[in-house]
Amino acid sequence: MIHRFPYRRRLLITIGILLVLSGIALIIGRYPVSLEALGGVLLGRDTTSPLYTLIMQIRLPRILIVILSGGALSLAGTIYQGLFQNPLVSPDVLGVSSGCGVGAILAILFFSQIPFSLQTMAFCGGIAAVVLALVMARMSKTNKLLGLVISGIVISSVASAITMLLKYSADPYKQLPTIEFWLMGGFYKANWERFGLIWPSIAISIIVLFIIRWPLKVLTLGDEEAEALGVNVKQIRIVAIGAVTLLVAAVVSVAGIISWIGLVAPHIVKLLVGNNLEKEMPMSLCIGASLLLLADTLARSLCAAEIPVSVLTTFVGAPFLVHLLYQRGRAEQ
Repeated sequence: MIHRFPYRRRLLITIGILLVLSGIALIIGRYPVSLEALGGVLLGRDTTSPLYTLIMQIRLPRILIVILSGGALSLAGTIYQGLFQNPLVSPDVLGVSSGCGVGAILAILFFSQIPFSLQTMAFCGGIAAVVLALVMARMSKTNKLLGLVISGIVISSVASAITMLLKYSADPYKQLPTIEFWLMGGFYKANWERFGLIWPSIAISIIVLFIIRWPLKVLTLGDEEAEALGVNVKQIRIVAIGAVTLLVAAVVSVAGIISWIGLVAPHIVKLLVGNNLEKEMPMSLCIGASLLLLADTLARSLCAAEIPVSVLTTFVGAPFLVHLLYQRGRAEQ
């Protein structure tokens, strides 16, 4: 039914849904806020009350970080699924999340007293993992995409082994709980400083991806077709992988590992706009942001103790993947 609407109207509807979810996220939680009180705070009538601090210093930066993170992960998944021509590819296919995990754990174990060491080392760890995957893929004499995927699997496996070794050596009372909770993912430490850390990387990456959206769209047809149309396949692929790596590394560095958004959201986008990368990209930003914002709002509102957001995204994402595999199986029969 939604396909009866023009694309721009569909996009405006998703933006409207995101704005509504943002408003809901501002007013609900363990400390509910009335609409009248929210309006007063947003209009700056009372800047000294605890309510102002709650909304402007706690909830608002968290909502903005969640929106950026959801949009970034969804866009990353959309780009990779087109680039690798595989609907089951997620943004961490080249090991960026695993690399971020290793960097974060090293920071927790050895540099916990240094401000922003966790975010910095997680970000650098994710980039290093993808660089290693690209170097390994260059050694492959077979299909370049297959070489990239295999390299990503190898890097992820090695990073997982290092993670287990570091967890084994961690203090079980002080360091290990911190490591485990970080790996589960969440926005419980969101603030304006962390927002300032991630928005430049995410903004630059999104701009770069939108600039190269046409050659990316052509690249989804296959390397030979793209080269025939004058696209520098190697250059565009490297630029796209670099931009996606920055997106995912920025998110994981401040929120931990967020599962399934980068896999599920692109499929919802395809249901709304079809297989058209130029239309998928703006829509994926809105859909991913809305999904993660809804999950985060529920995570901090359902119980007295906040639930790791990846728990909720996994409960939704796993059945969706099963449904997707079922539909693909029926289509192939």
